[in-house]
Amino acid sequence: MKIVLAMALPALLFAPPPAVEVSPLRVTEMAVCREIVDRGCDSEGRTFGPDVENVAFLTKVEGATGEAFVHHVWSFEGKEIRRVRLPVKASPYRTWSAKRVKDQPGRWRVEVLDPIGRSLGVLDFTVQPPRIE
Repeated sequence: MKIVLAMALPALLFAPPPAVEVSPLRVTEMAVCREIVDRGCDSEGRTFGPDVENVAFLTKVEGATGEAFVHHVWSFEGKEIRRVRLPVKASPYRTWSAKRVKDQPGRWRVEVLDPIGRSLGVLDFTVQPPRIE
């Protein structure tokens, strides 16, 4: 019996990892900006001044068959503070969410998740603190 285990051990050690199922949805465009105009980003950036009040996160999602949805997960300084469920009604489909960031300087992150929580993309951005004069 020890010989059988010894022979099986290398096969277990070198077995390929289980396949990770890939989401049928994919994000082909994403941007953070001050506002959405005509289904596009206006004043896109990764750094926003202390005067910014709201920031929008735009995503273009492809691969939906029928009605689907994604989540936009907003995090501030490493802590999730908002999760928005957004419909994806066609392919391709643009959707967005917005977050009030006024008086909240620091590191922000927005992540797109598919319906079962697989990450489809992430963007980091910064809101600068007010200048002390």
